[in-house]
Amino acid sequence: MKLTLLMPGLSWLDAHDGAEVCRGLALPALSTLLGRGTRQTAPTTLSQLYQQLLGMPGESIASQLARRAGLDAGHWLLADPVHVRIDRDRALLADVGVMALAQHEADALLLSLNQHFAEDGLQFHAPQPGRWLLQLPDASRATFTPLPDAVGENVNEHLPAGERGLHWSRLLNEMQMLLYIHPLNDEREARGELPVNSVWLWGDAIEAGPDAAVERPDLVLADDELLQLQATAAGLPCDAVPYAGDGLLAAAGNSEHVLLVQDALLAAAQYRDAWGWREQLQRMEQDWFAPLLQLLRQGQLQQLRLLCHGPAGFELTISRRALWKFWQRPQALAAVY
Repeated sequence: MKLTLLMPGLSWLDAHDGAEVCRGLALPALSTLLGRGTRQTAPTTLSQLYQQLLGMPGESIASQLARRAGLDAGHWLLADPVHVRIDRDRALLADVGVMALAQHEADALLLSLNQHFAEDGLQFHAPQPGRWLLQLPDASRATFTPLPDAVGENVNEHLPAGERGLHWSRLLNEMQMLLYIHPLNDEREARGELPVNSVWLWGDAIEAGPDAAVERPDLVLADDELLQLQATAAGLPCDAVPYAGDGLLAAAGNSEHVLLVQDALLAAAQYRDAWGWREQLQRMEQDWFAPLLQLLRQGQLQQLRLLCHGPAGFELTISRRALWKFWQRPQALAAVY
């Protein structure tokens, strides 16, 4: 069996600090894989990496989610609730993963948004508390940064662009002002919870990039709802990620090529939580890298392809035969920076 393992967050996203952040980490299995495998630098965004490995369906993610929610066909964007925090000269974005948002709170916020933007022909829907949809009267004619690429980043560098980018930036500013003064957010702050002070517009149709010579997997293992949706749209069977690498063979069944997305490192990397990232990386060593190295040695895994995103993103390919290259010494993760 071949395994393509996508591990977003494995590469520290501030590459200039990467070597220092992972200093002193004991990761013998990962170091063996890095030392014996063939590694190529591959700086990329997370959404580009997903696009490369899964392909992009012709229909936008927002339109697919609207159809799944039983909403009308038309022009759609995702308008996910987020929190924007001012940090000196930057405005940093946090997604709903760091907020506890109830359905009645989402409904109250959307009631105000829908009343305010009715004249613009915009209508918000909340099929889930943390997943909002925006119905448009016509095509957006703008380009939007996917939310996974904006979390933890300066939002001022990811504002809407394209033909009507300024129009959408103006509307986004209005949405932020309306949410900022909403009484519900005052209540949330009084309880010590983060206010929902903005939305993030994204999920429109994405122009497909040049076709890459990527072998199509037989099975996708991913826990993220949007990745599962994307895999299904690409006609690929999809299931949940096993708890650890020693459950891979059972999860793979008879599949000859499995694409697995293990994103446990992602949140800590996005929010620059160095201690949390180091702890999670040690867990990845025990739960994933060590079992996968053992599967390679036993011949139950013929090839492992490991990919991660970011400025220091890389692609590593290693086969069972490569493990016999004893003259190639283990390589610390710090070497990728």
